[in-house]
Formats: sequence, C-alpha cells, structure tokens
Amino acid sequence: MKRVTAVLTVGMVVSLALGTRVAVAQTPDGAAIYRQHCRTCHGGTGNPSQRMLGLYPKLKALTDSTRMAGLSVDSIVALVRKGAGDMKPFAEKLSPAEMTAVAQYVRTLPSAAHKP
Repeated sequence: MKRVTAVLTVGMVVSLALGTRVAVAQTPDGAAIYRQHCRTCHGGTGNPSQRMLGLYPKLKALTDSTRMAGLSVDSIVALVRKGAGDMKPFAEKLSPAEMTAVAQYVRTLPSAAHKP
C-alpha cells in the first residue's frame, strides 16, 4: 500500500510540474514578439527613429502616455490585427494570443519611458 501511495504521489508531483511548464510555455512573450515584429518601425523602446519617421511621417511614438491612455488592450489588438495607415495587418502573422501579448507589452511602454 505504501508503494502505491508513493507512486501516486510522485505521479501527481510530476504531472503538476509538467502542467506548470506547459502553461508557461503557452503564454506568449509580448516583449519578444514586439522585438521581432514591431521594433524595426516603432523602435526598441517605442520611439521611432528619425529614419523611420522620415519614411513614415505619421508613425506614432508608443511612449506617448496621453495617446496611449486612450487605447485599451482590445483597441491595440484591433490595430495590430487590421493594420493602420502604413502599418500592414498582422492577422496572418500573429495568433490572437500573440497580438494580445504585444498589446499588453505596448501598454507598458509609456510608463517605462518615464522611469529615471
């Protein structure tokens, strides 16, 4: 009986550990996705370079807290999914979860820009 209990206990611990890993692995990293798909135009910190602003004069700084305060995660996801202005849509490049992760990350850029 002790052996059955020990085997069941080990099995539960392993299954919980694996379950946690799977959940973490399935959560997209918004910062990594931003670096891969958004940084070129919007800049690493959310401020477009002068070169990009020269190419795309309407390109927005994602660190503008006044502008970003009016955008919810859902509205940022919609912009990413559908595109806006010169920005092409990402609906076929990113999953809904990835777009949400990017939107959540983008919402942190204004506050990160104002840290000393």
